[in-house]
Amino acid sequence: MTPNGTPVIGWTNIEGLFVAGHGTLGWTIGCGSVRVISDLVGGKKPENDAGDLAISRYA
Repeated sequence: MTPNGTPVIGWTNIEGLFVAGHGTLGWTIGCGSVRVISDLVGGKKPENDAGDLAISRYA
């Protein structure tokens, strides 16, 4: 789980590797994340800003 309790969603620096980590809350908040995830994987701009969920926030 992340320090602030939010999931980590987005592309990584490794080509073709996408992460969608929800920790212990996967079943609880995973359904709410699926739209953002499908947009990002499909190359679309998500309706909701997902920038704050990127793994790069910990780099």
